[in-house]
Amino acid sequence: MSRILSAIGRIGRRAVKPEKLTSHVRGLSLLSEDILKTDVEEWKNDRVVFVWHGEDHRPITKALEIKEGSTIFSIASAGYNPSMLLLENPAKVVMTDINPTQIAWCMLYFSAIKNLTYEEFRSLVGFGEGATTTSDERGRIYDSLRGSLPSNALVYWDFHRDSMSKSGMYLFGNFIRYWGLERFAPIAHSEETLDKFLSFGDIDQQRVFYEEQWDTWRWRRAFMQAHLNISPVVFRPFMDLLPQLAPRWLSRFREICMSVPNMDNPQIEIHLTSKISGKYGLPDFWKRENFVPIRERLDKFELIHADANEYLERTSEKFDGFVLSNVGDAYGKEKHDQWVTRAIKRGKPGSRITYLSVAGTNKGWPDAEKDSIRVEQELSSLLQGIERGFLWDEFHIATLK
Repeated sequence: MSRILSAIGRIGRRAVKPEKLTSHVRGLSLLSEDILKTDVEEWKNDRVVFVWHGEDHRPITKALEIKEGSTIFSIASAGYNPSMLLLENPAKVVMTDINPTQIAWCMLYFSAIKNLTYEEFRSLVGFGEGATTTSDERGRIYDSLRGSLPSNALVYWDFHRDSMSKSGMYLFGNFIRYWGLERFAPIAHSEETLDKFLSFGDIDQQRVFYEEQWDTWRWRRAFMQAHLNISPVVFRPFMDLLPQLAPRWLSRFREICMSVPNMDNPQIEIHLTSKISGKYGLPDFWKRENFVPIRERLDKFELIHADANEYLERTSEKFDGFVLSNVGDAYGKEKHDQWVTRAIKRGKPGSRITYLSVAGTNKGWPDAEKDSIRVEQELSSLLQGIERGFLWDEFHIATLK
């Protein structure tokens, strides 16, 4: 679940001094010494939170309609959404995150893309065939990257080297470990049934299987139990809402399984097994054919350690598109409107602003800015129909006039 903790400053997030918010360097200086602004000793014990955030980059990319030469703003998180934006050939993608562990994650992740073969990258991250990589081999791959990391990121990853080497970067993060649905799915279905469910590439066959074999009372109970018992470490802002959210998520899960083949939706395997085995398909950002094109465009990144809300208030940069993720979910209506308004003020005419909201938390658009934007409700509904993540109630899109 992307960026809730970025907004509220939990799990090792430290404030960034305002005078440093404008200090950022172009390109592969995303590995520059001056990016991480806080003392690593304050946060080196913390694990990365978001190594998987449940967002789907496809509708986001389509909504932005990126033109060559564009400048795009995005929450950094684990770097997946920004990676896919690079394939649209913008001039620049500015990534911000307040959490120093997310910045350290991005540094190692993008250093791996820059310096490793695809097979080594897969082994370090721990997906597909790389999931079977031994701890010793993964540790050796990490060691080969140590010289590329700035000092704070190096201290952090050296401290966590052994645990990361055991699991891979992907399973090192808190979000996957604390979600827990993979512990409940076996209560409802056998391994054989799960394998068959994940293997469908034909949507008509998948619909029949879902209705006749998957959607049992045991499954519905397991899903509800899993989502009523999510760890507050990840979901604290919504703990009181879980009794209302869980049935909505179950309904949304069904909708997605009725419209998207599981072989084209890694979100399903992740939530049911906590793994990306490669057997049923890979996220686009981990596919072999996208590895080199992403690598060749890494110099288009700017990585900034800052509160995104404060950054948008202080920067003089103008943007052609915004990926605001679901940062606003953790805000009340007033601060949410402030957050979106700051993006509006930093946008060029014709630029697109996108954000997501967790089911049941829609706060809409700022009333004071209604004459500045055109809400793209028809496009939003269309792209919501291809969204592969079940956490989200609505995909919000507006165009600046």
